[in-house]
Amino acid sequence: MNRNINQVGKSKLFVLLIALFAFSSCSKSDSPIEPEVFNRGSIVSTSSLGTYSVAFLKTVLTSLNGGQTANINLTYDVDAYKVVYKTIDWNGNLVNASGVIFMPRGKNNLSLISLQHGTQTKRINVGSANVLNAPDGLIGASLGYYTVEADYLGLGESNLMHPYHYAKSEADPVIDIIRAGRYYANQNKIILNGQVFLAGYSEGGYVTLAAHKEIQEKYGSEITVTASAPMAGAYDLNLTAKKIIQGKIYNQPAYLAFFSVAYNSIYNWNKLGDFFNSPYAEMMPSLFDGTKTVDDINKLLTNDTSLLFKQSFITSYLSGTETMMTAAFANNSLLNWKPTAPIKLFHGDADEYVPYENSIKALNSFLALGANVSLVTIPGGTHVSSALPSILGAIDWFEQIRLKKLIALIN
Repeated sequence: MNRNINQVGKSKLFVLLIALFAFSSCSKSDSPIEPEVFNRGSIVSTSSLGTYSVAFLKTVLTSLNGGQTANINLTYDVDAYKVVYKTIDWNGNLVNASGVIFMPRGKNNLSLISLQHGTQTKRINVGSANVLNAPDGLIGASLGYYTVEADYLGLGESNLMHPYHYAKSEADPVIDIIRAGRYYANQNKIILNGQVFLAGYSEGGYVTLAAHKEIQEKYGSEITVTASAPMAGAYDLNLTAKKIIQGKIYNQPAYLAFFSVAYNSIYNWNKLGDFFNSPYAEMMPSLFDGTKTVDDINKLLTNDTSLLFKQSFITSYLSGTETMMTAAFANNSLLNWKPTAPIKLFHGDADEYVPYENSIKALNSFLALGANVSLVTIPGGTHVSSALPSILGAIDWFEQIRLKKLIALIN
């Protein structure tokens, strides 16, 4: 009798344990899991892109300088990391973007520099895909800067249309990679000293000034720009477009087409057939799908603006009766504000792709507003030949500011 009772008790206990286990398992699987909260600048992922020695970086710099040794003191080996982070698109949607963080080995208490690259149309031709696409970032870090470089929307990990010269959406990924870079530094016990420098060439010059403006006007309590060096950028878009169209022959037609295709997409115009002659109008969407380089696109277009664009568009635009594109260019130009941080512009006076008059007008506009701004002109400099002298000049200027500010803090 007792034996049967014990067996029954054991059976009930076993059933009870099974029930408790099942309830526990069910509770765990059915309980809601809090989603990870992402905000602008939040890091989605990071991955190593390798370490690059000073000796290797010197060969890269020499190659960029046409085989001649450049007068710049590369000092630190560089660790490079791809970063995927959150930013917003032109509709305010939270999206992924990518870029690179470059860090000097063996140095701390770092100034941050954000570098903005020039025009790319092929999605993989950016630093996060290959660090050699961002040699300025490698150089900046080897000089001792904590360096970040955004791929931009529509490039790298982003499959959107690249918002070419659409000011806010060019600036936002820069602001957010600065945030992501700061988060990464904090997570890895890297000390940043608060200095933030901005620099970029060509499209990067435009993006630099757009980011500087957006930071000052909306994020000044979070990010303080120490100084910026916009180089060879199209800061007045109507000035740029009119000068190029009036010149009739333009050997970078991909740039002109990129403006039109990007704006057509962002503003939902559906007007490519009104801008371009056939067969160019029909091929535009496929030209900028992220698979072709600028050179690839140039080969498929004409360098004669009177053949590329419809005469009706050219006539109305130059006469001022075309209001849609004119207004969009005006809204995305960058001269209607007073910078509070010092700016040094760089531009070659023989630039055949981005008119030098952009920098003259920016200089005069900012000086009239009382800003601390200057212009370094590269005499006889073309768009290509002025790039390295401009970048090295900007770095030299930043070095002077950085050292002065650090000495002031010590004293």
